Amino acid sequence: MKLDNFDLKFSVVRLPKNLIKIMKEKDWQNNIFVGGGYLRSIVSGDKVNDVDIFVKSKKDAELLAYKLCQDKKDVYQTDNAYTIKGILPLQIIHRWCFEKPEDVSASFDFTVCCAVIYYNGETFDSFCDDRFYIDLASKRLVYRCPVRNEDAGGSLLRVLKYYQKGYRILLDSMGTVIARLMQGVNIDDIKNESAVAKIVTGLLREVDPDIDPTHAAHITSDIEV
Repeated sequence: MKLDNFDLKFSVVRLPKNLIKIMKEKDWQNNIFVGGGYLRSIVSGDKVNDVDIFVKSKKDAELLAYKLCQDKKDVYQTDNAYTIKGILPLQIIHRWCFEKPEDVSASFDFTVCCAVIYYNGETFDSFCDDRFYIDLASKRLVYRCPVRNEDAGGSLLRVLKYYQKGYRILLDSMGTVIARLMQGVNIDDIKNESAVAKIVTGLLREVDPDIDPTHAAHITSDIEV
């Protein structure tokens, strides 16, 4: 499937002008893919927080980051991406690289993010999952079990964030998300429920340290206050 033509045009118009210009350059045509939360937010009318950009190699990610920035000091690197600070932050992903827009779409964990736009050499084009529109309209989370190297608790944390936006997850999808999380738990470490909880909490903090910046989740209940 493709995005509705109106959604495609509106998504392109909202992109930073310098990114649009670079996507049209001969060397970058069919080599830059914008997808995920940016398109979900555009289509659903939610606030856009950032733009996730995918390329074909880690070298391309670094090159594109410094082409897009106004000042090199505005670029900082994480384990996943080069992030460019600004009114609308840009994240050039280097942890996962893809050759085709279909591959980018297939890498997302929930169908409501499975949409991609790119410049095909003649015009801006798109690709999206068959369920993208119907699940987005219903605010329904359908987990896709993506085959990729990811932090064990990543999808579970995103479920929590989606719930804050009014989304609901299917029971079988929730079970599969939990199963993905449990792949990060060494069965030999499981002594009791409390031990499992600490392991899971640690996995979640590895994904997003800012979710518990004070380490409050690790404070034991027997401390007197």
